[in-house]
Amino acid sequence: MTRPTMPVTEVVREAWRDLATGAGAAVACAVVLAALLGGVVGLRTLTIAGDVRAAAEWVASGAATQVFTAAGRIDGRTCSALVDEPDVLAAGAFRRLDDGVLIAALPGTSIPTYEVTSGATALFSVTGTTGGPGVVVAPDVAEELGVRPGEQIVTPDGPVPVAGVYSYPDDGRDPDLAYAVLAPTAVDDAPFDACWATTWPEDETAGAALRRTLLPAKGSEDGERSTLGQLNPRSGTAFAPSRLPAPNLLEGAALGLGLAVGSAAVFRRRLPIASDRHVGVSTAAQALGVAVQHLVWGAIGALLALAVSVVLVRGLPSGDGLPIVEGAALLCGLGLVGAVAGGAAAVPLVRERALHRYFRTR
Repeated sequence: MTRPTMPVTEVVREAWRDLATGAGAAVACAVVLAALLGGVVGLRTLTIAGDVRAAAEWVASGAATQVFTAAGRIDGRTCSALVDEPDVLAAGAFRRLDDGVLIAALPGTSIPTYEVTSGATALFSVTGTTGGPGVVVAPDVAEELGVRPGEQIVTPDGPVPVAGVYSYPDDGRDPDLAYAVLAPTAVDDAPFDACWATTWPEDETAGAALRRTLLPAKGSEDGERSTLGQLNPRSGTAFAPSRLPAPNLLEGAALGLGLAVGSAAVFRRRLPIASDRHVGVSTAAQALGVAVQHLVWGAIGALLALAVSVVLVRGLPSGDGLPIVEGAALLCGLGLVGAVAGGAAAVPLVRERALHRYFRTR
């Protein structure tokens, strides 16, 4: 016997009525789905966000900065041009002056001074930059002289404006610049002593690029006095990210959890489903109604799970946090698809002829 076809609008209206009355336990299903998906999303987000934060600390510590030293043999122009290389965040050349900055109030006292190319200050975290001309000083120098950005260092040759203070913590990095003055200078034909470059992500060709800044040896120089190393080797020679689960494992878990919750929600209601079929409601209409209900509470559960990722990436730059949230949205979407598909697929498994058994075991 062919069952009468139920209009789609009536199916949707009946599904909405079940949601409104709580007959389908939509709230409980949404909470369960949110909790399960939130665990998967949270695991992924915590792992990747932790790596992003660790990478930022790695770069800030100077571990990602390579220093190529060859006294009097570094080409400043070539060094400055390294910033145009892929993955090079900042690059600059340094040369130490024989005579440092003399302090008028402290006769006979000079501060080690380095002339640097314009991009060199980008290698540091500089605070209080004025945007104008002037030197950039180490925190210890600023504290000892009592100067701040925008003020001046009084020297026997006249005042020297301070454009900023660069951060240089005692965390294992080369101590030479812990107490120094950096004086930006125009690049000329005079050679420099060192070329620094911060590279991220790590690039195996960075060392070769730095070596290209070496000028040919002159006279009796043997050309073997150059050195290449990390500014701060304390954190190791390479960044070690966390291990993510195997590819597609989290995606499969999200889909599987959605299928499980969706089918469980249907089997929980097997008695009313079998009863409705007994009075003439078709399996197709029931599957459509279940799909509509699961779409509603599944979307709510998925959004709640996605909120976990949004909270966990707080504080990250948008360029780092947004891709993480996008990946979480994919997992939540798979969970939603699973909940809808699992529910619709479970409806035909509920048998009308088992109505009395469902009633006895309710």
